[in-house]
Amino acid sequence: METPLDETGRGAPGGAARAVLTEPSRRSAPGETVGETVKVLYIIGWGRSGSTILDNLLGAIDGFFSAGELCYLWQRGLIEGRRCGCGELVRDCPVWSEVLADAFGDEWERTVDPHEVVRWQRDSVRVRHTWSMLRRGRTSTTEGEPLARYARAMARVYASIAAVTGARVVVDSSKRPSDAALLRFMEGVRPSYVQLVRDPRAVAYSWRRRKAQPDRDRPAEMVQHGPVDSTLSWMGWNLAAEALRRRHDAAGSVVLRYEDFVARPADALRAMAAAAGEDPAQLPLEGPRRARLAPNHTVSGNPSRFKTGTVELREDREWVERQGALDRVVATGLALPLLARYGYTLRPDPCASS
Repeated sequence: METPLDETGRGAPGGAARAVLTEPSRRSAPGETVGETVKVLYIIGWGRSGSTILDNLLGAIDGFFSAGELCYLWQRGLIEGRRCGCGELVRDCPVWSEVLADAFGDEWERTVDPHEVVRWQRDSVRVRHTWSMLRRGRTSTTEGEPLARYARAMARVYASIAAVTGARVVVDSSKRPSDAALLRFMEGVRPSYVQLVRDPRAVAYSWRRRKAQPDRDRPAEMVQHGPVDSTLSWMGWNLAAEALRRRHDAAGSVVLRYEDFVARPADALRAMAAAAGEDPAQLPLEGPRRARLAPNHTVSGNPSRFKTGTVELREDREWVERQGALDRVVATGLALPLLARYGYTLRPDPCASS
């Protein structure tokens, strides 16, 4: 899903125009390599597949930081004024305010125009741009084009997250294959990938549900998708994720089914950490399927990112009994070419253990 992009509010208060990323970062001058290499563990996959809790648990591992859906930092966090996982407005959050200052200077609000950064993203890193990005060489960008500008801005953000939080691994659960492919063009970033897959019938059912958006100051609900839109996106995003992983070191990527994650969370967390070159001594688990959700600083994501404390991990199988017959047939038919590839049966087992 691509969020509509706001085109208003380009100028600073009082009508004074702002420069765009013209001030040097405290970490590097514009155009220079950004500090030490930062490990970025990027979760790819269509929405409603369990990425939020997966991201939060990874972020609770020592040396990891959960950024949430970082691709929405500029639009949702800074333009729309939504809330961080800690409850503060993103721009007022003690972590994100320090990250932005480290990346773009203490007066970043005067020198960085979020609307301009969103335009770079819109012009070059929409999901439909994934395939053309994958055909380009890593050094094929030219100075001044939107792709190069956006890649440089985001490389600074990743580097500053690591510098401010002390994290060795930044977890980005944006899920968009285009933003995952963007990592290939960033200096100072070492990417690894998790392709997260969930049964497309379950995903289609979840997109029918109404969900509130607690990160806004006014009542709002998350967008809903019908089974056709949901399943076609599920197909397209997973095919794009496969194409990206084929161009990446096999040891640095993993395919993970949501159903396997909730059944064996320890195995899943260790496999993802290994893809990022890490071997954690401890995991945020209190039993085979009991997890500890700590407060986080995710910039965007599912409303469940605000939940903390101990939770039981169990597969949500309400869809098996309650999904409409037509929705089930549509989702099954459209996803048929990939069902077996990801280990899903034509007819879901209503008695499967959760």
